[in-house]
Amino acid sequence: MRHTFLFSLATLISRLLGLLRDATFAHYFGISAEYDAYLVAILLPFFLRKIFADGALSSAFIPLFTRKQGKDSQVFLSTTIWFVLITTVLLYIPVYLFSDQIVLVLGTGLAESTMELTSYLLKITYPFIIFISLWAIATGVLNSKDIYFGPAFAPALSNLCSIVFIFLSSYFSPRILGPTIGFTLGGVLQFLLVYYLLRKIHFRMTLDFNFKDLKSIMNLFGPALLGVAVASLNTLVDTNIATWTGTGGVSTIQYALRVYQLPLSIFAISVANALLPKLSYSSSIKDEKEYNKNLKDSIELTLFFAIPSMFGLIFLNNEIVALIYQHGSFTFEDTLITAKTLLYYSIGLPFYSLHTIFIRTYHSKLNTRYPSLVAVVMLSVNAILDVLLAFRYGVVGIAFATSISGIIGMFMTGFNIIKGLTGEDWVEIFKIFIASAFMSIFIVTCKGFFDSRLLVVLLIALSVIVYFLSAYLIGSKKLKLSINLFLKRK
Repeated sequence: MRHTFLFSLATLISRLLGLLRDATFAHYFGISAEYDAYLVAILLPFFLRKIFADGALSSAFIPLFTRKQGKDSQVFLSTTIWFVLITTVLLYIPVYLFSDQIVLVLGTGLAESTMELTSYLLKITYPFIIFISLWAIATGVLNSKDIYFGPAFAPALSNLCSIVFIFLSSYFSPRILGPTIGFTLGGVLQFLLVYYLLRKIHFRMTLDFNFKDLKSIMNLFGPALLGVAVASLNTLVDTNIATWTGTGGVSTIQYALRVYQLPLSIFAISVANALLPKLSYSSSIKDEKEYNKNLKDSIELTLFFAIPSMFGLIFLNNEIVALIYQHGSFTFEDTLITAKTLLYYSIGLPFYSLHTIFIRTYHSKLNTRYPSLVAVVMLSVNAILDVLLAFRYGVVGIAFATSISGIIGMFMTGFNIIKGLTGEDWVEIFKIFIASAFMSIFIVTCKGFFDSRLLVVLLIALSVIVYFLSAYLIGSKKLKLSINLFLKRK
């Protein structure tokens, strides 16, 4: 679990810089048509990122790569890199030629002038996916060699690049062109860092291409592709529906999602990414005892952070949004709608966190078909609820639909795992809820006295202390594990 700490620390740095980037966006662009155009323009690169980087390909690559040794691993890596490089470069041709039509599909509710701007920006943002896909492959290799901090820190460079170009936006016409260029250059920087780390451990890009390796990748990549593509379609559906809620709808969703995704990425995704190589290895050598231990520790550790994060976001949504975004072009009214949207996203936080962990158990056993089925169900539920709720409740309805689909997905992927939890496991989870309840009571009782931004930061810090102190007093075992992570003990 030490690796989880390193991964979480680097992810925390990156995510905090991501929040700073979004706060800078809020200051210069607020909730606006320009920012809507930018967000729709990066939709396709992020959708493809889920396929070639964070999702399908990495789910196929890591379990297979951990089974390779010596020169075989080098050939396998080169084969994967060439496959990704050729595919992503070739895809740029239709994206460039048909950008107008793609934007028409992605943002059907956008005004005509916003669509034209989005089409122009899309041609600039696409190359991001080429470099970010190579970053993801390199990250999988480095993680399998127990190198976690560098790859997880790499997105921080991308965020820094975006921040610099937001500050320089007044030198571009239209202004949003600056951050768009920064977005793509950030992907280049992200890849260059992990490429340097790969060379340090003597992995080299070669001309080797093994069709047998490619076939083994595709056997897993195909089913995983369906699952990840369907899951990523949730974002496309949400954004498309948001374009119909009025100017700034896409911006509101994005601002709320960024805050919601901070605990999700730092804790759940960090634990899951550190867990997959371990589960894959335990599964390959048929060590069920170690497999189950890693899985249960990951579940309880994820909940140890996800549950109090949910309550914190529920009871401090207005204060947190105002703290991060309310300055410059971002108004008090923008804060109110963004905070309400964040509230409904927060409800699904523990469920999405567990779903992220449970999905990795299937991938570790080379099963990508069932997660794909679950993804189809989640997409269907989300799309139906989006239509039913968004046109009545606006962007808030979109957030609530996302939470409900996450709850359903968690139970579908984790039902058998949950049944296997022991009484001792449930006692530990109950203690997490008790400690979170004490923290929530403290927040509700005291937040009226913390009305300035500086005091809100103090309130958040005190709430964290109350939670950890409560966990200590009721004897939570996961408190000790989390402390061990920060002390880098194994």
